[in-house]
Amino acid sequence: HNERRPEACPECGTLDHLVACGPGVERIAEEVVAHFPDARTIVLSSDLLGGVRRLRLELEAVANGEADIVIGTQLVAKGHNFPGMTLVGVVDADLGLANGDPRAAERTFQLLSQVTGRAGRTGKKSLGLLQTYQPDHPVMRAIVSGDSEAFYEREIAERERAGLPPFGRLAGIIVSAATRAEAESHARGLRRAAPQASDLFVLGPAEAPLSLIGGRHRFRLLVQGERRADMQGFIRAMLAEGPKLRGSVRVQVDIDPQSFL
Repeated sequence: HNERRPEACPECGTLDHLVACGPGVERIAEEVVAHFPDARTIVLSSDLLGGVRRLRLELEAVANGEADIVIGTQLVAKGHNFPGMTLVGVVDADLGLANGDPRAAERTFQLLSQVTGRAGRTGKKSLGLLQTYQPDHPVMRAIVSGDSEAFYEREIAERERAGLPPFGRLAGIIVSAATRAEAESHARGLRRAAPQASDLFVLGPAEAPLSLIGGRHRFRLLVQGERRADMQGFIRAMLAEGPKLRGSVRVQVDIDPQSFL
């Protein structure tokens, strides 16, 4: 389901004033400065003005204790050591669970473990705060309890029940084109050309989560099957029987994909 953004505010009728306003690091920084005007605040993001050199300087400043509050993207979770940090807060901690990636729970658990692990590394008393709309989700319960073994046992059981890797096979087929109609038409043609098989089936096509990249519209099909299924042969036959590449259409095949975007 999708709806176009209205041109006027449905409440007051003002035109051209509805814009996306999410919890980005810049907006969070504005609110932090308003609440804690005397604190030394640093914003860490891969798209900082000044590029890699400035980012390196900011990271060194944090490590040296020259900041009271650090606001950052996932970047702050990756391999940095901030010895003075004793409090970590994560805004929209369950955001990563809301996509079609079969590894979403695993990736979110890994990321939250990393980012909350930034606090208290030197043995000081520390606290991690997670903002979530799903406090009973297995990922959130595992983070709070610290029971990673129970989480992974459950994740393995879920994957085995669903026939997902490593207990089954997956292949992603991305169809892209200069227009949405071209991409969708070709993807539907491939779906119709899929051979009959008892151990393999096709999901889609549907718009890819990143539906427009570099001016090209993208549709995705997902082939799922048993571990011993002839995935390559199935896709080879599907491509051979499907519509021929014309115009701006391109087809990309990804066996056992690591990304579902």
